[in-house]
Amino acid sequence: MIWVYAICDRPSLPPPPGRGLAEAPLEGLRSGPLQAVFSRHAGAAGEPEPGALWAHEQVVERLMADRAVLPLRFGSQVADEDALRQVLASGREEYVAALARVRGRVELGVRALARDAAASPAPAGPSGRDYVLAKLDGSRRAAGQAAALHGPLAALAADARVLSGRGDEFLRGAYLVERPSVDRFRAAVERLQTAHPEAAILCTGPWPPYSFAA
Repeated sequence: MIWVYAICDRPSLPPPPGRGLAEAPLEGLRSGPLQAVFSRHAGAAGEPEPGALWAHEQVVERLMADRAVLPLRFGSQVADEDALRQVLASGREEYVAALARVRGRVELGVRALARDAAASPAPAGPSGRDYVLAKLDGSRRAAGQAAALHGPLAALAADARVLSGRGDEFLRGAYLVERPSVDRFRAAVERLQTAHPEAAILCTGPWPPYSFAA
């Protein structure tokens, strides 16, 4: 079984130093302008656990240091090199275009939630209608707050995605940002935090462009 970490450009570069999942050595398979970086394993992986997730992520982050990278999700596996070669050949145009889109760019994540979300009382009212109206009003307010944050940040990014929020998050966004503009983007997040004290805003990254690698 072959475990695949990423598809990259600059195929003449060797895989980065260090090892991958279960301390397996890293190998590269070249196909035209592409290279897939992988390691070999005796069997398929089971449920992900923190050590394995981190080993996968470390390989992808080492790769993005000196080449454009399309990171594959944890658990991306093929049977053998022939199967991997077929993957690269069948999707070559799509991969080349995607690499051009992320080249020189990184992903930054932004999460926002209302500071008082956890302390908000349960909606009061004598009827189910009152409850539904209160929920609708809260959803409209959250959508307005999300747009007020997402718009200025998306304007600083080459691409942006609004992702499904978790829990009390009213915004969970991913932003594809030019490497030299990372500090500028973070400064914009800080300004938005000052302008919106009612929200708790967290910026994370830079990360490999998982949200922009179809």
